[in-house]
Amino acid sequence: MTEPQFDLEHVLGVRSLRSRPETIDDLLALNSIPRTMVQAYMARGERLTPVPGWISLSDMPGDVDRIVVRALRNTLFETILPWGDDSRPTGEGAGISGISLSRGVAVADGALLDADRAKELVTREVTSFVDEYGVDERGCVFGVSGGGDSNALAYGLAKAIRPDRLRAFTLVFRDVMTTAAADRASVLCQELGISHRVYSETETAQLMRLRTSLPEMYNDFQKEFGEEAVHFFGTFLILRAARTVAREHGFGDLAFGYNREDLLAEFMFTLMNGRAPLAYPVRPIGDQRIVMPVWRASKVLLDACHPRFSLENYRERDAHTTRQRSLAFYLGHSLDSTYPGFGMSVLDGASRSFAGHFGALHHDAELDVFVTDEATPERLDRVRDVLARHLPED
Repeated sequence: MTEPQFDLEHVLGVRSLRSRPETIDDLLALNSIPRTMVQAYMARGERLTPVPGWISLSDMPGDVDRIVVRALRNTLFETILPWGDDSRPTGEGAGISGISLSRGVAVADGALLDADRAKELVTREVTSFVDEYGVDERGCVFGVSGGGDSNALAYGLAKAIRPDRLRAFTLVFRDVMTTAAADRASVLCQELGISHRVYSETETAQLMRLRTSLPEMYNDFQKEFGEEAVHFFGTFLILRAARTVAREHGFGDLAFGYNREDLLAEFMFTLMNGRAPLAYPVRPIGDQRIVMPVWRASKVLLDACHPRFSLENYRERDAHTTRQRSLAFYLGHSLDSTYPGFGMSVLDGASRSFAGHFGALHHDAELDVFVTDEATPERLDRVRDVLARHLPED
């Protein structure tokens, strides 16, 4: 059988991936060994000469007998890395990996998930969360984008909350929140029996009581903060809309599909910038709460609930983002990729460590937004200058 080509699809195009190791670092990655945990040497008989991990295997001098990679720590690799036979199931479906210890040796675990099994696992998570935090009693509003996270959240919430205590909405705006995505969200909510409304750009402006139009407000935002900040503008719109819809129905909770890697990205970004993370999985904002019922679930698990919708959503996405945002997500996904379950352990530990000391959110009455302690007067003035002529005066 001819080896298939490996393509990475991303927002800027397609990149073909190397299918075979070309450097020492490639071989280390193939064997799940951190490159900073070892030093590589070229061996000529008993004489060892250090070399960098990026050296090409094809460039090795002809007199080199072998490559020695020396561990720099006393590490019981057999208890950490599953080097034995891989007995994980093969076949079609999303894969969830794990590592367990059996008779003192690490063993690779794995499960294949079809859509039904994925929905079952997510529903269990959401139901447990709703019961623990009293979401049904408070009433819940959530935005559904047609993508994997919010679609999976919709399925779980439909099972866990009474229909009269649940409302969904979708905003349509430019290529960030597309009409096609809104159509998928409508089909899903209709199938699940969830009361759902799609807001056009004009209707969103009316909901937010703008004195201008949504495109006009975004144009001012773009001029000040750049085209790459469009996703931050989208987040601002969704949260403001959710708060408004919740008030209209007398509900107290705003559910978002923040998954494990979302929170890891946010957590690492705040720590790297010397700030305490914001509260999770419940984040008070005035008399309302942002709740995160699928915070323990991985992105792969959520996407597995509606794989076709998820793929369509990714392929429709615009290419706008920032390097900082990209790096935060890269690092957030790296934790569980480096070692299964590590990311969840970090989040569990951090939630205990920061209990009572999470970063604070303060209400800015003039803008009617919640800001962190890091929002300096200068930064607030920039936002105020952009939004002032658009937001309602009262």
